[in-house]
Amino acid sequence: MAALLLPNEIVSMSAQAARQLVESGDGDRALLYLALLASGGDEAKAAAALRWDGARFGQALERLAEMGLAQRRGSPPAPAAPRPEDAPPPEYTRGEVNAALEREQGFSDLYHEMERTLGRVFTDNDLKCLYTLYDYLALPPEVILILVNYVIRAERRQKNSPGYMPRMPRVQREGFRWKRLGLDTPERAEEYLRRQERVDAREREILTAVGVTDRRPAVEREREFIARWVEAGHSDALIRLAYERTVYQKGAMSWPYMNRILERWQQAGWRTPEQVEAGDKPPRRQEGRQSKTAPVDFQPSPDRIKKNNDWLDQFLEQQQKKKGD
Repeated sequence: MAALLLPNEIVSMSAQAARQLVESGDGDRALLYLALLASGGDEAKAAAALRWDGARFGQALERLAEMGLAQRRGSPPAPAAPRPEDAPPPEYTRGEVNAALEREQGFSDLYHEMERTLGRVFTDNDLKCLYTLYDYLALPPEVILILVNYVIRAERRQKNSPGYMPRMPRVQREGFRWKRLGLDTPERAEEYLRRQERVDAREREILTAVGVTDRRPAVEREREFIARWVEAGHSDALIRLAYERTVYQKGAMSWPYMNRILERWQQAGWRTPEQVEAGDKPPRRQEGRQSKTAPVDFQPSPDRIKKNNDWLDQFLEQQQKKKGD
């Protein structure tokens, strides 16, 4: 019975590291490297997992450090290795790629399959892009084939061109994005494709709901928001209401603003326009409800009018007498 591998139970290494360890023929080095990978680089955890004595562990670590695959004990901490998305990939030479084609059957088979998939003979730059995915990003060949077919479908939909074939730099860029998303196993990649199919099925309806009348595909940033709303299970009617609120408040469509509205409604548990209408506005004043404070009547009484007139007559009479004097 096959073991069930959970996401945090999968360890991957670069093809270059695997090649070095195999060529060294040193079992202790290979075991220690795997233990360090599994423990996130924690030497104490790796030592506990291997159950070696201190001398054996230290010797294996020293030999591993000679290969550049570990850090020697007592040496200052090495700077954190840049993440793939933060650093440019290595500049592989044609000789390095040719050597990999001759030495690694897996890479050679992948290369021929990629040429068949994209329908062209690879240039040197194409091969370097492919080797970057295979060696630097350490994506398994199965994942790379899933990746390239995904990019083909996405580019054809975006460009509305059924026969379009993407270039390898475009496939490489998407590979870096997949690595950031953790799509480095066939299972994760397939699940991601299933989610994208659900987005494809809703994309046109959601674009229409937010006022996009021309029949165009969503651009990348729009599609990111659409994917969130599909994942959250928002209906077209709820999305349309959020769009109307957005345009009313902002005067134009704003994807981030509209996304915040939908997130707020989701947190409040409002799943339908009716629930929003009932909960997301001030309560109406009830008919016939009387104010606790009696209304103030500013209309003067007849007695007050007469009193004011008498005072005015007296005032004018006194002023007239003063002028006569």
